Amino acid sequence: VKWVTSVSSSNIRRLHTINQVRHLSMDTRNELRHQDDDNDGQLASQQALRDDVLSLFPQNNLVYSFGYGSGVFSQTLKDSKTKHEGMLDLILVVDDTYKFHQDNLQVFPQHYASWLRWGGPRLVTQMQRDFPLKDAHVLFHVVDDPIPMKYGVVDREDLLRDLTQWESCYLAGRLHKPTLPLVVPPPDDFVEAQQQNLRAATAAALLLLSSGNGSHAACSWLSFYRTVASLSYTGDFRMQVGGEDPQKLDKLVHAPGQLGRFQNLYHPILEFYESSGVLSTNFMLLPNDDNDESSRVGLEWDASDAATMSCLHDNLPQHLRQQLLSSSKSNGDASGSLAKILTSTVAPAARHQSFKGIFTLGFRRSVQYASAKLSKGMFRK
Repeated sequence: VKWVTSVSSSNIRRLHTINQVRHLSMDTRNELRHQDDDNDGQLASQQALRDDVLSLFPQNNLVYSFGYGSGVFSQTLKDSKTKHEGMLDLILVVDDTYKFHQDNLQVFPQHYASWLRWGGPRLVTQMQRDFPLKDAHVLFHVVDDPIPMKYGVVDREDLLRDLTQWESCYLAGRLHKPTLPLVVPPPDDFVEAQQQNLRAATAAALLLLSSGNGSHAACSWLSFYRTVASLSYTGDFRMQVGGEDPQKLDKLVHAPGQLGRFQNLYHPILEFYESSGVLSTNFMLLPNDDNDESSRVGLEWDASDAATMSCLHDNLPQHLRQQLLSSSKSNGDASGSLAKILTSTVAPAARHQSFKGIFTLGFRRSVQYASAKLSKGMFRK
């Protein structure tokens, strides 16, 4: 039976508002741009995105949102001859998936594939949260209105679980890297879970970087943050088949303003580890040919110290700790074992999430989006 719902007077007013702004004027779209006077690489205005885009979505069950990707922060390297501003990417965190989609289907029915519109919010919720294959429990929409963008909807419980357990390390991995918060302040449970997520990312990066460094391990800030950024791409098939820009990791760290954003994000985490005696910051590395100070200054830790390594292990998500303990006992290679465990976590979720998108986006949008990704990866000149 086709889903049928009544439209309340408040929804009628909302529909009228949406119809008025559905195709934003060029002036309004330009207002979404951040005035990059400091050359910090931020492309989108936080306030404009919140007021002119986020406000158009149903608000009753929206508890948090953030923007990310090349439509929010520049991913153009200094030596690049061309500048590319990507599609705007948003994540909407909701506390009741069914009710959110019930409202969003009334406001933006064209955002949903026809079979999902026919099935209504119950089917949409099932596809988002109960997809038969292991995925990230996110429902993505690639749309042209109110502006060209991709937005994903995730239930609060699913996000918190990924942040604390790295069930898929999909959105947890997105949040290992700088994002633009659109709901300020964020909910307390999100703040706590995100701190746990960042402590785990730091621990994983240091464990991976410990291999081959002997007792005295050290790395530059650029190397550390590149390793952090790589965690959620470990085993991701899109990196292997050309579905992602091969320079993705370099751009995430080296693009204008990114190093500063990483430093701001991880400052309290590194303070925690430094106060725990795990590492030291502002360590001067040996001189090299790179004049960039960020490649010569970094952090150091003792990879042979049992207390240090125990602290790093203890801050990993539980299932990683258990698997790492078992693998390390058998082969003694903690770094290699951790890389394999991350691959087994990230790869199936990324693959199945993309597979789900073929159905939920619809064939035409799936082909358009895949073509755009391939143009930055396999077909990139």
